[in-house]
Amino acid sequence: MPPLSYSEILKKYPLPEKDAFREPVFSLLNKLNTRIVVLDDDPTGIQTVHGCLLLTNWNDENLALAFNDSVRFFYILTNTRSLNPEVAKEIIKDVVHSVIRINQRYQYRLIFISRSDSTLRGHFPLEPDTIRDTILEKNLTLTLPVFFAPALLEAGRYTIDNIQYLSDKDNLIPVAETEFADDHVFGYSSSNLLDYVAEKSENKVSKNQVGTISITDLRKSSIDELIDMIREWKNKKYVIINALDYYDLRKFALSFLKLFSFMNSFSVLRTSSSLPKALTGIQDRPLLSGKDIIRNRVSGLFIVGSHVKKTSVQLKTLLKNPKVRGLEIDVNEILTGTGMMLHKIIQKINEASDRNLTPVVYTSRKELRFKNTSDKLTAGKKISMFLVKIIKNLQYVPSYIVSKGGITSHDILTEGLKIQYARVMGQILAGVPVIITGDQNEFPNMPFIIFPGNVGDENSLKEVFEKLE
Repeated sequence: MPPLSYSEILKKYPLPEKDAFREPVFSLLNKLNTRIVVLDDDPTGIQTVHGCLLLTNWNDENLALAFNDSVRFFYILTNTRSLNPEVAKEIIKDVVHSVIRINQRYQYRLIFISRSDSTLRGHFPLEPDTIRDTILEKNLTLTLPVFFAPALLEAGRYTIDNIQYLSDKDNLIPVAETEFADDHVFGYSSSNLLDYVAEKSENKVSKNQVGTISITDLRKSSIDELIDMIREWKNKKYVIINALDYYDLRKFALSFLKLFSFMNSFSVLRTSSSLPKALTGIQDRPLLSGKDIIRNRVSGLFIVGSHVKKTSVQLKTLLKNPKVRGLEIDVNEILTGTGMMLHKIIQKINEASDRNLTPVVYTSRKELRFKNTSDKLTAGKKISMFLVKIIKNLQYVPSYIVSKGGITSHDILTEGLKIQYARVMGQILAGVPVIITGDQNEFPNMPFIIFPGNVGDENSLKEVFEKLE
């Protein structure tokens, strides 16, 4: 399928009104006895929001903290994208059971969002189906289908005519023609979401069971007409939401919330990162500067674990900067080594910091091949935990940590920094979120930047470094 021209698509779908519907969405959500709970399959899903809580532990105390928070939505980091399907399913069930049990104190009508990747990698349809099944097991009502909105506008991921695209300058490339579709764990063959749903469900869900709301529907229809359209799809299993701009997502969000307000029901959505922002109605926040983030002036630290091509290109650009020192870790040595490598890398990090250079620790770039998915996930975990050991053995408190890649970021968050919950500050670049560690953490009040593997251009990692320096 040939790429589309983004500029030509914008001409085909002229924007009726910029920044429409945000305030009505925000106002309506704050009138409803509702909380939005986002189950995030890796740590990068907060890349569009600010002000909310991110939980890495869904114990009773943390969930009560989130339900009592003044912000009406929160994220729970499940990290299920790094796990096999059986374990992922059990974690999703446990999270939903815990949320519903604690919500008995508050009696909110809950909107569950299964947040995953805009390039369609993740446990689909397992995760949204597990959320639905767990809700129904509790004899709670679900009236609407699962809405499927994988657009990530900040990263140039658009859904047009039910096809998921990735932007490369003015070209819109169908995602099945990118490296992401060749993922050894979550690979797929179709960019058309109707076909994708059938493929990933192993044809248990036919195209006839999937509804669609097009960009034309969203641009031309009134809110009442969209509500009627959503009602018509109530017997479908999934409904695809196309989107080219926040106008589309916010207009859908307002229509959805108005209909939801009249239903004594919970709801489930499967999205990337843009729809949660649209559904909460939060204001845009300017990108964070170094002055907004940095609390003390010592060396920072970059940890780069992602192996996608985009990350490798960004890393190469960053390492040209004379103010950084690149420290490569051979992943084969992690998997087979005797343990001496940790001592060596800590020594090199200290040497770089003493010379006022920023250490950039990165795993060797050649991706390993494995016999099966289980072996790949096991090796990935071992590599990630080695990076955690680096954090645990640091001999100085960095002024910041930048972590590149979802699995790497999760394990550093939960195992290295022992963060159970944190507040999302915002983004340092579009799609690159920043959280601040709490007073209770080993590195208190330190900014932690979660840089998704598939976000940005070749200069983005360097731009983050320059902002922080």
